[in-house]
Amino acid sequence: MDFKSATAHGQRFVFSDSGEGPVVVLIHGFPDTPMGWDKTSKALNSAGFRTIVPYLRGYHPDTIVHGRRYDGETIAQDTLRLLDAVEVDRAVLVGHDWGAAVSYRAAAAGRERVRAVCGVAIPHPAMIERSPSLLWRGRHFITLRVPSGPWLARRNDFAYLDTLMRRWAPYWSGPEREQTLADVKEAFADPRVLEGALGYYRDASPGEGLGRLTQPGLVIGGTTDLIDVDAFTRSAEKFDGPCEVVIAEGAGHWPHREAEALVHERLIAFLRGLPEE
Repeated sequence: MDFKSATAHGQRFVFSDSGEGPVVVLIHGFPDTPMGWDKTSKALNSAGFRTIVPYLRGYHPDTIVHGRRYDGETIAQDTLRLLDAVEVDRAVLVGHDWGAAVSYRAAAAGRERVRAVCGVAIPHPAMIERSPSLLWRGRHFITLRVPSGPWLARRNDFAYLDTLMRRWAPYWSGPEREQTLADVKEAFADPRVLEGALGYYRDASPGEGLGRLTQPGLVIGGTTDLIDVDAFTRSAEKFDGPCEVVIAEGAGHWPHREAEALVHERLIAFLRGLPEE
């Protein structure tokens, strides 16, 4: 992927920009980089869409702004600032993991600028009900936000990240998975970037204050991920507009990689079915 940069509101963004047509922003999560969206970006370009694929703020040294937090309100503004930086009035947001949290937040904060929203591997946050089993499966939220989090993440050549990926996507294997891990290691080798990535956990407020969304929605989950399938299927209750739910059988936390053909087919159909601008 080829990357460029642009600045708006004192924030620099690093992103790829390809294709022509209605704009779709693809936002990666943890542990991942924009390269995780490479095949999706190409599929959408071929289908007649322009794709903008940014580094999450903090995941590239040029995007780090000293003192800017990673709480829900601030990460919502990140994407709206990105749209200003690339001079786009409205776009569809597609986010994976933290990218999904960012997308939901931005859709709520910038209703007039977000045409539709697609959350991958994260349902509408209000549907994630705390339980002892979920707290155990999601214990990385505690591990990564404490002062020892950076040390744990980087020790033994980032072995903890490999552990998380195996836990979250137990059936994903092969060269694409290994390349994803290698890309993350390369990014996190910069201590500033690792601190930025873990900032999302330190400042986390995943569902706090997030209500109903007015835009059309697409929610994509897997059956072997951390979060129960029921939370994905019930996400439609939190959309005033139409909301489609896609469950990829056997997929874990990377359904767009583990069930690529299915996700691309349903995502393109969703995008083509949106009202014209």
